[in-house]
Amino acid sequence: MACDRIRTLLPLLADGALRQPRRFFVARHVAGCPDCAARLEELQSVGTMLRTKLPFHRAPPGLAARIGAALPRETPPPVPRRRVPVQAFAGGLVGALAGVALTLLVMPAPRDPVVQGAIDSHVRSLMAEHLMDVATSDQHTVKPWLSARLDVSPPVRDLVDLGFPLLGGRLDYVDGHKGAAVVYRHAKHIINLFAWAAAGRDTGFSETARQGFNVVSWHRDGIAYYAVSDLEADQLAAFARLVSGG
Repeated sequence: MACDRIRTLLPLLADGALRQPRRFFVARHVAGCPDCAARLEELQSVGTMLRTKLPFHRAPPGLAARIGAALPRETPPPVPRRRVPVQAFAGGLVGALAGVALTLLVMPAPRDPVVQGAIDSHVRSLMAEHLMDVATSDQHTVKPWLSARLDVSPPVRDLVDLGFPLLGGRLDYVDGHKGAAVVYRHAKHIINLFAWAAAGRDTGFSETARQGFNVVSWHRDGIAYYAVSDLEADQLAAFARLVSGG
């Protein structure tokens, strides 16, 4: 996106009203554009000042009740009654039931909130420039740093020779789960590998796509894993197999 187009979206980003996937692309542009970053910081500062400096006056008690009492009452027009043949009622009931059944068939399955939480955490890490708490490609530094702060010891593998260099790690929350985020890169794409302790049986890889991001999840040895990136689905799946060792 060009700077002119980005600047028309910065007020929405500052107010938290910009939706995905546009929010991700705007944030990525801002991260690499000093002029747009300065404009965003200015908008955020103005918003903070307005929220903290402007006086706030509460309406006096009973104001809403007095306004409601002063408004004229509207009487709904009478609805004429008419007799409906039994056959028509039965036909309408059958049609309504058929409509309900069709609605149930075409309604999409409810979205997994954990997948959405993983995507949101991934986007936040790119927007807030808080991608890593410990920034190093040394797996023997990242793994003990995370393990000392969590009740889980996630795998931290050196995959640089396979095209997935390790960048570091951080602590994060995904849908209420406190866990690790191990950060990798492939070409220009960032991969967040989220991991937290989770009871249950081991599961195979599950792939999904949402809001322009791909997610691969699995469960192994008491740990839930969610790999998130805008990387191509097949490449992210290959990364998941490499990092899981299976």
